Amino acid sequence: MKKQLILFILLCLFEGIQAQTTRVYGNLGVENVNISVIGSKQGTVSDKKGNYTIVLTERNSRINLLYSCIGYQDTVVGLTPRMLERDSVNISFKMRKQDYTLKEVDVLAERPHFEGDRNIIMDFEVYDGIICMLQGNANKYRLLLADEDIIVFDTIPIPKGIKPNLLLKDCMGNCQLVASDSVYQIDLRDKTSPFLATEIHRYYAVMGNCLFLKDKYLYLKKNTMSGFSAMFYRIDVGTKQMQPLFVNERSDVFEDLIDEMDFAASNLPEHGPSLEDWERVVRIMWFRDSSAHLALADYKLVYFDNDNGMIRQYDLKLNELRSCPIDYPQKSDWKPRIFQDESNNRFYTFIGYWLHEIDINTGATTPKTRMNVDVLSKVSLWNNHLYILKRQQTSTNKLRSYIERVDF
Repeated sequence: MKKQLILFILLCLFEGIQAQTTRVYGNLGVENVNISVIGSKQGTVSDKKGNYTIVLTERNSRINLLYSCIGYQDTVVGLTPRMLERDSVNISFKMRKQDYTLKEVDVLAERPHFEGDRNIIMDFEVYDGIICMLQGNANKYRLLLADEDIIVFDTIPIPKGIKPNLLLKDCMGNCQLVASDSVYQIDLRDKTSPFLATEIHRYYAVMGNCLFLKDKYLYLKKNTMSGFSAMFYRIDVGTKQMQPLFVNERSDVFEDLIDEMDFAASNLPEHGPSLEDWERVVRIMWFRDSSAHLALADYKLVYFDNDNGMIRQYDLKLNELRSCPIDYPQKSDWKPRIFQDESNNRFYTFIGYWLHEIDINTGATTPKTRMNVDVLSKVSLWNNHLYILKRQQTSTNKLRSYIERVDF
């Protein structure tokens, strides 16, 4: 009886230890690759087929793995605490051969990027430091999970019958996969969990206007007049009471814009953009529906009243903390979009081909990096990295798409 009790205690202890470990495995395409945990003596070596496994016991802080082999370039892959919450993580890639020949120095180094093979990258989002990419073709789709260096560490297969077209981040930061008739919520930390489906019209009716949730308030933006007027408001989750916050209205250009869209619809080039794309471009050119932007930075509301050239900051009780003038809406080459890096609550916008950081306390802008981004490009920022989805038509008329990272 005493032995059985001791065995039971040991089993419980073993299970507790097992629950606190993360198994990292994968294939590197090369044997004898040394995989080591930077800052410790822990490590392993890949076998003849390039396979390896290493068990990590630390889960509360970032872990960096160094992949090294004679004749190949060293590679470092970082694992965040959120990634280490998984029982297992797949990190597979091909080691790059080291080129020892002398070459002319090029000031513009190649930017980190990820490109699918035969399956195009359809869309992407950044969820708390995880780069989630939607990849697929007409028959098969999957989600690729990558770290900040765009190194894929895991995949989530999408069940047959679901034909997605884009990714969304809801007001609580969850991953939403959008198909033609349904929206599916996915837990990126548990790829075995079911895809929770909501009918698409119901989803947009309930969640389409939501911006973010903070404390007891849900903040929303509602477009009216076919998108030429925007009202920001919030709802008390407990009492369901609505409180208007800000209104951005441009009825002065409404009639002219309608005429412009009618002209564009009747003069579409034969092999050019779709009517929907044209209407979106015209809408942005005439009425800058992104010229009013509401964001949350810590416990402050930041309202970009760009039509009036002001940035206003409020606490959650709507007491105005400060305001400052800005000048970029008057610049002819300003692209009317505001981006937030949620990792550090910094704000950015594009003026011409330059990404500028906005000082929300003074209204001043500082150029950070040069990047050709049009009004339809998908852009996200995280930890001083700019991620952009790029699409190109090859000489053989095939579509090439990839995610590029620009550091600044």
